[in-house]
Amino acid sequence: MQQLSGILEADLEQVIEDLKFDKLKLITKFKAPDGTWTIIAGPAAESAVSNNGTSSTSHTTIDNVMPDKPPVENMDEPDAPPPGPPTQFVHARMTMPKTIVYTDAEGRKQIREGGSRAWRNCNPGNIRKGDFSINCGAIGDDGSFAIFPDEDIGMKAIITLFKSQAYINLSLKDAIFRYAPPSENNSAAYLDFIHTSTGIAVATPLNTLKAQDFQKIAKFIRVVEGWEKGTIRDSAPLSPLVDNVTGVASAAGSATTDWMTVARREAALPAHERSSWADPEENPRIINYFKVCSPWFEAVGGDEVDWCAAFVNYCLVTSGHMGTDHPGARSFFWNKDGQFAVIPSPLPGCIAVRRYAPFNDNKWSTGAGHVGFVTSSTGSSVTLLGGNQSDTVKETSFPLEERDGNGALKSKFVVFLLPAIN
Repeated sequence: MQQLSGILEADLEQVIEDLKFDKLKLITKFKAPDGTWTIIAGPAAESAVSNNGTSSTSHTTIDNVMPDKPPVENMDEPDAPPPGPPTQFVHARMTMPKTIVYTDAEGRKQIREGGSRAWRNCNPGNIRKGDFSINCGAIGDDGSFAIFPDEDIGMKAIITLFKSQAYINLSLKDAIFRYAPPSENNSAAYLDFIHTSTGIAVATPLNTLKAQDFQKIAKFIRVVEGWEKGTIRDSAPLSPLVDNVTGVASAAGSATTDWMTVARREAALPAHERSSWADPEENPRIINYFKVCSPWFEAVGGDEVDWCAAFVNYCLVTSGHMGTDHPGARSFFWNKDGQFAVIPSPLPGCIAVRRYAPFNDNKWSTGAGHVGFVTSSTGSSVTLLGGNQSDTVKETSFPLEERDGNGALKSKFVVFLLPAIN
């Protein structure tokens, strides 16, 4: 599943129409409090021809659209990545509109935000995602376009494309019209700029060009596609956490409407739309929670996999706050990026993390848990608005701790958190 957020009302119809170019179909759409739209799209059913020549329809399932392991081992570990600046990036993903998080092999992260799409993606040619971009070194995508680890690799991808069998025997004109088709671009103006800037005649076959000619073409494609720099920063909250616990609670508490608005909107959906579906069907809305939360995670079993953390991450990320990039409740306990402030007791809107036995691993490297948003509490219980609560999104009350008949601890709340406020 793919999610596109921050879509203006005037652009909504065109964005939905453009889904077909990415072989996607609209699953659902909803309007955010700021008036912009979010759409959720999934793979369109593809027509296939069987051996007997008849037409059949193939459906994409979660097993073949999500990988089965994290691209970086540290993503699934409780320890923070080693100190120091990031090295070569090996993974990247869009976490919210105009924001790309890059991760190196040790788990160190860097954020590119603002600027142009080409700049954020280190993709000066705005090359679409797919096998070609992956073969050229892409380490992720933003839903439509490839993300490369750096600008140099992105530039080489343009040259590789123009030297490929699909382009090398074309004239410059035909190559540009294929690269930037009239259905999506002013191809004539695009060609004129490339011709004027490079001095290469429009009728020149690409197979007669020299290496420096391809470099010039790529250089000026970068200009046409738009290369506007934004901000590069570490993956950490934009504003420091307040040392005084009361100050943190007060500051963060004023912003709980951000993620709670999303959570309550999801809870208000018809039961069928916000609940796990009986096999063999899978609720695409819940699958999308995982895609937004941690697209590296393969939810074997689809919407029947524990999805409480995916729901909480979805609410945080779509409201503009940092998530954990992990599908487990324990990832909130880890708090690896320091994006959460620990508070001493539950407050409305805060994140509550519940752990189940055993408790012998202080790091909580593996094991079951639950996470949700606090709506109320007493001296002995906490009520959470969360996902995967009786297989749906709803409010449920939990005891602060639970023991079996022999007095052994079965579960307890281990931490209460508030996101850092930007």
